[in-house]
Amino acid sequence: MGYSASQAKAFIDHIAPIIKAEADRRGYAICSTVIAQAIIEGAAGTSGLAKNFHNHFGMKCGSSYKGKSVNMKTKEEYDGNLVTIKDNFRAYDSDEEGICGKGGYYDFISTKRYANLKNAANYKQYAEYLKADGWATSSSYVNTLCSTVKKYNLYVWDDDVRKEYYPQYTGNSDSIVEALDSLGIDSSRENRKNIYIRNFMDDYRYSAKQNTAMIILLKQGILIKP
Repeated sequence: MGYSASQAKAFIDHIAPIIKAEADRRGYAICSTVIAQAIIEGAAGTSGLAKNFHNHFGMKCGSSYKGKSVNMKTKEEYDGNLVTIKDNFRAYDSDEEGICGKGGYYDFISTKRYANLKNAANYKQYAEYLKADGWATSSSYVNTLCSTVKKYNLYVWDDDVRKEYYPQYTGNSDSIVEALDSLGIDSSRENRKNIYIRNFMDDYRYSAKQNTAMIILLKQGILIKP
């Protein structure tokens, strides 16, 4: 199901603070991957399960869940093949209940099966843990989560006591080298590589797209120091 950029932004503005508050309360440092989950699992709040039943994570009932439920179609991947099945999904009366309440997302991951999520050091590791723990059958689930985090800069919602930001760049240049130089920051290829990896946790190929991604964060004052 498709959704527009404006729908995604409005959804993030609504759902991220709810997730962040509950994550802080329960001791989870990583929120970005959780927000990304909500975006892709519930199509940024536009899927039937998300919109009508406040289940933004595609959570199925399971044997231990005793709350409200709804039977809906879903797609699962088995041996590389997509199969449409019907299953029972958890249903809630509000987004807050679906995230924070009894049987909601954070209750769902509080079991021993997902205990490693609390130890995730970054959004990529959280995504890898989710996949390893059996959250989704899709072979591309980790990549989809990580690309969603990067697309919407969701990592700004994560806690990191080691996180330090460069000063905000207020100039007019779209060159990351010129912007860094104007702030007295090392703009060498090696340092740009370190900066990119720290912010995006991906290989730096010195591409124009990657440089643009860094200058955007620098202009917002949220480019993290390596």
